[in-house]
Amino acid sequence: MPRSILLLLISFATAAPAVAWCQDDPSDWALTRAPEAKAVVATISFTNGLSLIARCQDGVYDIIIQGLPEVAGATRALSLQVGEGGEAKSSTWSVGTNRSVAFSRIPAIVARDLAGGGALQITVPPDKEGERRIRYVMDIEPSSTAIEQTLTACGRPLVDPRMTGIDKMEGNGQDGLPAFVQWRSPPRPTFPEPVGGRMPTRGYVVLTCLAKEDGSLTDCQTESEVPAGYNLGRSVERALPRARVSLTDEAAAAGIDLQGRMISFSVNFELR
Repeated sequence: MPRSILLLLISFATAAPAVAWCQDDPSDWALTRAPEAKAVVATISFTNGLSLIARCQDGVYDIIIQGLPEVAGATRALSLQVGEGGEAKSSTWSVGTNRSVAFSRIPAIVARDLAGGGALQITVPPDKEGERRIRYVMDIEPSSTAIEQTLTACGRPLVDPRMTGIDKMEGNGQDGLPAFVQWRSPPRPTFPEPVGGRMPTRGYVVLTCLAKEDGSLTDCQTESEVPAGYNLGRSVERALPRARVSLTDEAAAAGIDLQGRMISFSVNFELR
């Protein structure tokens, strides 16, 4: 595939099926390096019209799916299951200007799942009442090399050391906090200074942190920020030392322990 297509994300023309799409032969990732664009890109395309892109470009990491049925909203939920015994994980994706393109809000986490290869199922819930969900079934060669190189280029390890001894992460890139926690003292980031004379009026940052028993957050990392290049993530990270979370009343009554849980959450920006 030409490099210009990889970097410009030219869309595919695909119809929206109402039944499962299947891919018979396993496919493998193709790795492309573009030093002039500071990019390392891994792509994989399927006969059903879908393409997946793992991309580190100028320090920004993305997982992108092209060729999905178009949606009207700014976000969409997609469920991915990797491997025969893998768990189906639903996560929130941002919709591109091309409404058939979706960007993961927790891209490094999704990339680590994809690196294992094997059977891949992508389930698209109905966008409108009366529509049926769509399920794509594909096979990926079990090779982590290409994915690992894209992660490494952005300073992300193939295995997140923070997850040692942790069964799963709470949250999926959704707006706000996971359901079982609430802000006791929310972060109060400042809107960063303009970059190159330009300043966005709104944006969001998705982060992952380990929670401590006292509600403080540690080992935090920005997973995605939109728009990129304005230091929104850095601004939130600077505000996190004073932030505190607590269990909801329902979670506390259920005996849930806050200590050592990995949580994903988002912080929205709006310049008024």
